[in-house]
Amino acid sequence: MPYRINFISFNVLGLSLMSCGGHAAFAQNADDVTRADDELIVVTAPRIAGAVTTDIPPEFELDADGVARYGVSSIADLMTAIATQTGTGRGRGGGAPVVLLNGRRVSGFSEIRDLPPEAIKKVEVFAEDVALQYGYSADQRVVNFILKDDFSATTAELEYGQPTAGGRSEIEAQATYLKLTKAGRLNLSAQYDRDTSILESERNIIQAGGDIGRFRTLLPTNDTQQVNATLNRALSKTVSATLNLRFDNSVNDALFGVPDAVIADPSITNFSPLSRVSRAQTFHAGVTVDGNIDRWQWTLTANYDDTTLRSLTDRNVSNPLLLGLLAPDSARSQSVTTNGIYSVSGPLVQLPAGALMLSVRAGFDEKSFSSESVRALVNSMSSLQRGEANGRISIDIPLADRGRSVASALGDLSVNANFGYRNLTDFGSLIAFGYGLTWSPLKGLTVLASAAGEDNAPTPQQLGDPTIVTPNVTVFDFVRGQTASVTLISGGNAALNAADTRDVKVGFSYTPPSKKELNFNVNYFRNVSRGAISNFPALTSAAEGAFPGRIIRDGSGALVAVDQRAVNFSAARNDVLRTGITFTREFGQPPQARDQAGAGPRSSGGGGPGGRGGIGRFGLGMGPGGRWQVSLLHSLRLRDEIVLAAGQPKLDLLNGDATGNAGGSSRHVIDVEGGWFNKGFGVRLIANYQSGTAVTGGSIPGGGIAPNLYFSDLLTANTRLYINFDNRKVMVAKFPFLKGSRLALRVNNLTNAIQSVRDSNGVQPLRYQSGYLNPLGRTFEISFRKIF
Repeated sequence: MPYRINFISFNVLGLSLMSCGGHAAFAQNADDVTRADDELIVVTAPRIAGAVTTDIPPEFELDADGVARYGVSSIADLMTAIATQTGTGRGRGGGAPVVLLNGRRVSGFSEIRDLPPEAIKKVEVFAEDVALQYGYSADQRVVNFILKDDFSATTAELEYGQPTAGGRSEIEAQATYLKLTKAGRLNLSAQYDRDTSILESERNIIQAGGDIGRFRTLLPTNDTQQVNATLNRALSKTVSATLNLRFDNSVNDALFGVPDAVIADPSITNFSPLSRVSRAQTFHAGVTVDGNIDRWQWTLTANYDDTTLRSLTDRNVSNPLLLGLLAPDSARSQSVTTNGIYSVSGPLVQLPAGALMLSVRAGFDEKSFSSESVRALVNSMSSLQRGEANGRISIDIPLADRGRSVASALGDLSVNANFGYRNLTDFGSLIAFGYGLTWSPLKGLTVLASAAGEDNAPTPQQLGDPTIVTPNVTVFDFVRGQTASVTLISGGNAALNAADTRDVKVGFSYTPPSKKELNFNVNYFRNVSRGAISNFPALTSAAEGAFPGRIIRDGSGALVAVDQRAVNFSAARNDVLRTGITFTREFGQPPQARDQAGAGPRSSGGGGPGGRGGIGRFGLGMGPGGRWQVSLLHSLRLRDEIVLAAGQPKLDLLNGDATGNAGGSSRHVIDVEGGWFNKGFGVRLIANYQSGTAVTGGSIPGGGIAPNLYFSDLLTANTRLYINFDNRKVMVAKFPFLKGSRLALRVNNLTNAIQSVRDSNGVQPLRYQSGYLNPLGRTFEISFRKIF
């Protein structure tokens, strides 16, 4: 008797985005039900509570053991450690990933950034297309953190670091309290960081204008304090709410050399170096309320952000009589943002191949920005207001499903479309759109294809930041092929226009059914933009022709000042092919334990949905065996072209042109990340390779040809070694204080690799001395962390 298996959409019964136990959103195990001739067949596919419900498989996963083996201290640290997996090829550099908690939106990353890794049950990383079902555009990857149901810990960590070349010390102290229960979550954290400065004299910088390196900082002194608090509570069986409050305060002090009067008369000794003291203060409040109505999932988020920036910059003087007498230039800006977003998603109608899924988002955004600057006793003020109404709708239509015997020859196939609308009070209507397909012709193989377009307006800060003048900035003048010390003008540009982008992505991901610890993925991205908003480009003849008046020279043609406020590029296109492979292998485990753990598809951390727990009260143990893992990602840039301004020639950044001071675009970029873990000992290695570039010199005004500039290949590697003492029972027995603790050593830029820059004559320009390119060089950090 034939039977037809009908897959019913996942019933989301749980409560909330912040599911720390029963109250958080959880997806019921998929019960695929079909009735034929009064007989019922039930096929159950296990799905962990809090997982993202989608037909698109994650491209990268970590279970609890996999997270522990990274040896990190917070979700923020983990996001840094897996940055290779969460980056995107869309746009020029791509956007930051969308972050979810238990399959739900959060008001902001600060809600979860300080959560300790021991609280994580699983991590899922999805392709950009999954962002659509949460109301985002498909230009960001999606990272979902699933928390354990019951967890409580207080953690403290001290860290000290410095470069092996000396000249700087870095101190960090952090304390965190977390309690997860079925009733909700409470997370409190405080952090203090202090970094001392690095002077040019400490890196043997050769000065073009005398020995003034002891009065110029390559990196400023910085002090930062942060307090963060998050409270989540279940309001009912299906609704929960979260409140997040954060305050940041940072102060840095930078030196810019000596006044012109001292350079002209070195006999003057009674002077202070030019300096700038800057302070940034940020207050953030975020609220999330979410729940379920039948099989529909809804989320309401609201945020309030207030950021104030202040700076005092000493004025440069050429008259010795004015030394120390003139009031410094000052700048102050305040940005206040208030927004609210309501999103809802769920099955709209049942089709033969499955449910048609609908996602709708609507919201508002209010921004106010004010700035004031005083330059040479001249006061200028700016005030901007922007209101925004926005919305996005996305649908996903299943067309074929092999499990339902609907067009099964095609495998599993669905198409999607989305449309977004924004109305800005200062820029009018902006639209976004996209469409694509998800196809799985074979088990383990997923093909994704999509196209997207979006209009983007400049931010109020890009339009109205206060004007700041910085003296004695070392830059490279590509036109003349020489280093220059100039006055740099920065701030907002009220003349910026809106930009639009058009992107295409085609890719596939494959996990062999018999080798679920192995994953391949290949993605092609084509990104096209018009009017792209960008920092001011490198000081080439093309930039000087495209933006006249921004590059200021004296009568002899020498560079004296640069107005580096943001600009619109006329057009840009880049094509990138990204290929990745991830492999995980476990060892030293009994077969039964290995089977129970399970590697799981696309899991660089391996392990089943809930992990294996581990040794010790806090889950610091990592199972009875070891594991090694490696991920490799190769990005091949096929095209990178820019037109700076209408009527200007097209620049080929792969073949001799540049818009950045670091040269053209590298054709090849390779990222390698891997680790080995056994019996509490762990080591991780992250390496990055970028192929070299060249910038072709042009004609020098007045005669001559500027030399070409060659930027070498660069290979850097960072490593982290650590020991979890809970896995060393004999040592803990001798020293009970070590229970729940970890000691780690991190070495960044292991080989002290710094890019070499030479001109056609083999000469290193002063601007490209190693101290300018990488003041830190090789650094080491040692940390001690304990859970109480």
